[in-house]
Amino acid sequence: MLDGSAGGPSEKTAIPNQTLRKESFKIIEDLRERVHKECGRIVSCSDIAALAARDAVVLSGGPNYVVPLGRRDGLNFATETATIDNLVAPTANTTTLLTRLATKGFDATDVVALSGAHTIGISHCGSFTERLYPNQDSTMDQTFANNLKRSCPKADSNNTVNMDVRTPNVFDNKYYVDLMNRQGLFTSDQDLFTDQRTRGIVTSFGTDQKVFFDKFVIAMIKMGQLNVSTGGQGEIRAKCSVRNKNKLLVDVVEGLEKTLAAAF
Repeated sequence: MLDGSAGGPSEKTAIPNQTLRKESFKIIEDLRERVHKECGRIVSCSDIAALAARDAVVLSGGPNYVVPLGRRDGLNFATETATIDNLVAPTANTTTLLTRLATKGFDATDVVALSGAHTIGISHCGSFTERLYPNQDSTMDQTFANNLKRSCPKADSNNTVNMDVRTPNVFDNKYYVDLMNRQGLFTSDQDLFTDQRTRGIVTSFGTDQKVFFDKFVIAMIKMGQLNVSTGGQGEIRAKCSVRNKNKLLVDVVEGLEKTLAAAF
C-alpha cells in the first residue's frame, strides 16, 4: 500500500497492479483512520487489509473465518520485479500456477480454492482478449465468447466484464460451474478444468459449495500468514500509503545523543 518514492516505484505502479481500483486504497485508509481514532495506533494497515478482505467475502455471501492478527506494516515497498515475481499472470496455465504457488507452500487444492475468489469482481478486457483475438481459444464456450466480443470488440479494448457470468456479486461456487461449462474468463481459470490434475477439485467445488468454502478458508488463512512481520519487526503506520517518520534516523540520532552524553 506504500506510495513510490525517489528510491523507485512501488507495488501500486507495477504493471500488474495498474488496473486496481484506486477507491480500494481509499477504503483501507478510511478504515485505518476510523480504527485508530477509536483504539489508538495499535492496529496495522496489514491487519486492516486482511480483515477487510474477510469481511468483503462475508458481506458477499461467502464464509466467515477468524483472521489471525498481529501483523506489522513493512518498512519498504517491494520492487516492481519482486511484485511481478510474486504474481501469476491471467495467461498462465495450471502447470505454472501449481509450480509457482508450491514454492509458497500451497498444494493443488489450495490453488483451486484461492482461484475461487474470482467468483466476485471485474476484469479489464486486456487480461483475457488473447483468448479471443486473433483466434478464439478452443476451450471457450461459443456463446460466452460471443458475449465477451460484444463487451471487448478489439484486443486493446479498455472495457470491463464480470469475472463470474452467473452470480457476479455473490461469493458462491458458481465460478466452478462456469469452468465446468467452459465459461472461465482467464486461461488460468479455464485450464483448471482442462488439466486432469485439478479437474476433479473443480468438479467437487462446483457440486458442493460447503466443500469449497471450507477449503477456501484454509487457503486464505495460509496465504494471510506468508512473510508476515510481527513483534518488533516493521511498524504500525499512521497512514497506510507512507512510512512513519524515519525511525532509523531517529534511532541513530538518539544513539548519538546518548553516546555524547556519556562521553561528556
